[in-house]
Amino acid sequence: NDDDNNDAANDNNSKDIVTFIPPTTRYHQPIRHFPAHIIANPTLYSRPITHTPPFHPPKSGPSEIMIAHVCNVTCMEHVQWALSELLFNDKKVGKATHNMFAYRFFTDNNDNDNGNNGSHVSDNDDDGEKGSGSKLASLLEMCRVENVLVVVSRWFGGMKLGPARFKWIAGVARDGLVQGGFLLK
Repeated sequence: NDDDNNDAANDNNSKDIVTFIPPTTRYHQPIRHFPAHIIANPTLYSRPITHTPPFHPPKSGPSEIMIAHVCNVTCMEHVQWALSELLFNDKKVGKATHNMFAYRFFTDNNDNDNGNNGSHVSDNDDDGEKGSGSKLASLLEMCRVENVLVVVSRWFGGMKLGPARFKWIAGVARDGLVQGGFLLK
């Protein structure tokens, strides 16, 4: 009967997670899991998300488009809510070839005994576009922006852009940071 208990525990855990499965495995995007309580409580975790206009890189395929999505975040729940909001509720973003992202924020823990005003939290993800997440993270660090999540959605247009794609991804992300008020032009 221990197996019955394990099955019941797995059933309960599976109800606590909402899974996003990319529409294709062709571009090596990962399956993403989100805590259900974050998605179910938008009043607690929602953030206004700024979207840039579509950008069509020069010398790319006819349907190649990149769009940045930027929002203020101060905890992992904000990051998870924004990612789930984009993937589940914006059908076009959910079907993008890649949704690479990076974020940086300080927790608001106050530990006055050792002078720590919070912890720095940062991470990035390529979403199958190798090297792009670290480029976005570098952009956030170089621009010295904090408490921000930047997601760049790319729809592959049929022509490989080579290393120039990183310039376009970073440019679209920077435009998003400016448009979202995180960075001066």
